[in-house]
Amino acid sequence: MKHCARTAVLTAVASGALLAASAPAMAAPVTSAPEVAWVNTNVVVSADRSEATVLGKYRCSGGEEGTHLWVSVKQGPRIDAGHTSSSYADAWYDTNYNFTEDNPAGLTVDCDGKWHAERITVKQVAGFGQLTRGEAYVQWCLFDSSGAYAGGSDDPEGGLFGTVRAGA
Repeated sequence: MKHCARTAVLTAVASGALLAASAPAMAAPVTSAPEVAWVNTNVVVSADRSEATVLGKYRCSGGEEGTHLWVSVKQGPRIDAGHTSSSYADAWYDTNYNFTEDNPAGLTVDCDGKWHAERITVKQVAGFGQLTRGEAYVQWCLFDSSGAYAGGSDDPEGGLFGTVRAGA
């Protein structure tokens, strides 16, 4: 019985190969895994401290629909390499303010296969304090239209430590 099953599979594979060889050539869409080249570790806070900007460079393909970029800055004395959750943060800003009834996708990005350097605005999360000068944990998490992920560092959470520069 194993021989019959194997023969049926081989026949199906061979038939598929013949059909593929006789079909007209179609251009396959160019896709590659999303990449983050770098994230600037200088976080610039506005004068009123309600928002901050983080600069990063990314590339992805597959169009804009279904993409998502989440950028986060967390700060506090309990934030360290082993404790990066918001539960350890005194101050936390992120891009989730982009999610609205009119914009259920949140912050989408242009995934056209080209490199983009973007200054992303993060806003203070309700219930958390304001960023102050000093060290902070910065996360840059990019998802392309297929759901593939790229982070701003080798950290699986896309995080790295940077410096907060408060506004004037």
